[in-house]
Amino acid sequence: MIDRQRTGPLVRKFFVVFLLLVFCHQLLAGELADRVRQLDLEQLQLTFDQDKVDRLLNGYGYSMKDREREAAAVLIAAGILEPEDLRSGSRIRQKLGQYSRILESGHPALLGRVGDTMLPLRLRQKLVYDDLLGQEAFIELLAARLSDGLITGYDIRRRGVYDGFAAGTTFIYSQSSLLHLRQLVSLFASEGLESWVYLAPKVSAFLYREGWGAASDRVRTLPGNIRVVEDREMAVLFQFDSAGDRLRFHEIILRYAKKDSKDEPGLIANAWWQPFYYTDAPMEGFKPISLVVVGYGDYEATLTVVESRTSAVVDAFDSDNLDVRVDRVWVNPAFYRFLDGDYR
Repeated sequence: MIDRQRTGPLVRKFFVVFLLLVFCHQLLAGELADRVRQLDLEQLQLTFDQDKVDRLLNGYGYSMKDREREAAAVLIAAGILEPEDLRSGSRIRQKLGQYSRILESGHPALLGRVGDTMLPLRLRQKLVYDDLLGQEAFIELLAARLSDGLITGYDIRRRGVYDGFAAGTTFIYSQSSLLHLRQLVSLFASEGLESWVYLAPKVSAFLYREGWGAASDRVRTLPGNIRVVEDREMAVLFQFDSAGDRLRFHEIILRYAKKDSKDEPGLIANAWWQPFYYTDAPMEGFKPISLVVVGYGDYEATLTVVESRTSAVVDAFDSDNLDVRVDRVWVNPAFYRFLDGDYR
């Protein structure tokens, strides 16, 4: 005999959950259709037959209605969603919302997203450094601080180019090789690491370490017999979908993009002894340092400084009547060893 007093509430609870699932499903379907309209992809959707939709969805979204499946397939074809995202309504909303925010930001340094087939091609474009190299007075002022041992290096880039990103979502990675970066973003794609990619040119100088090997023609000797590497580089900002991807980024760099011995096999092109990347939120194993940002007209120099020396560096640039601010960032262990005088 059925106990109605006990089963009644269970039935009502099941019915409420069922209605909520139906409502959420309808809401999500509307969001997919709205996003297709916002991106002006409605005509594209009309060209998708059932075979193409099935192929793009790759076995996911089987419970969705035909029009929903078409909208999802269009967003997958556009690189906004992946088939696996259809397992989670919250995941879909997160990615659609992020895509809209990034699209609306119109950030001048945005190149695209890891996995985008055009991204390696965009990393072949010639970068313009003339305006940065033209800041001769600023460069010589910074070189003087290198000569007197106050700093270990500097980067000059456009002022504020990477201000305003949400804390704990990014790494800023430095390199001088476009080949390295093309291989790196393809490596991330092969490892399933999801990230948006931004690139800003910069000119750099940093102390040369004898353990790195024979000096190249990029090494300049400053007064006091201080040898520095001067180069045209890139500051690449990777913006991740999840906090966990920051750790995966670090693990991939250590395995495939950091040199630990001469002619080490299994690395991507132009790997550095001490790759330089930092984030604005704590990470296990990473060291906090000061990023001293010195403003100079439309440009800024970023100086990586161990925290015990921050006051001395700030005081020196304050005396030059320059805009100075200090950000706390967390740097990868290998680069921290560079700041401490090591070469690997």
